[in-house]
Amino acid sequence: MVLLCLIMSGLLLGILLALKIPATAITSAPNIFFWLGIVLMYTGMILRLYAIQVLGRSFTTSVAIAPEQTVIETGPYRLIRHPSYTGILITLLGLGLSLTNNWLSLLVIMGCALIGFSYRIRVEEHVLQEHLGQRYQEYMRRTKRLIPFVL
Repeated sequence: MVLLCLIMSGLLLGILLALKIPATAITSAPNIFFWLGIVLMYTGMILRLYAIQVLGRSFTTSVAIAPEQTVIETGPYRLIRHPSYTGILITLLGLGLSLTNNWLSLLVIMGCALIGFSYRIRVEEHVLQEHLGQRYQEYMRRTKRLIPFVL
């Protein structure tokens, strides 16, 4: 619920800022940023759907562990622990670029989403470590959270 509230607040505030503070508009090559945003939105949605497909029955929208759940290390999970969240963040980045055409709005949209995902990831990883134990801790040492080899 916290995550959804932060994402929605960021989107609403971002759009409002774009309308009220046109001085922060992206003025150089706005068409390029618009189309880049569209490509990023589709890329993010594809990554999220792929991550959900790989998780299969283990996917839930709430933090929950199924009794037979194991550590998934295939598909995008080979490189990052939260590819579904990365997909949403890429989608929001694309939406911010294509919709608002405003640097301040983009910063607010992404900032709110990153705060929300930071909280959600901490909660989720705590639960996963508790229930999946050493295997998940080893997986955490081998992978990054959101961006392969970086973060």
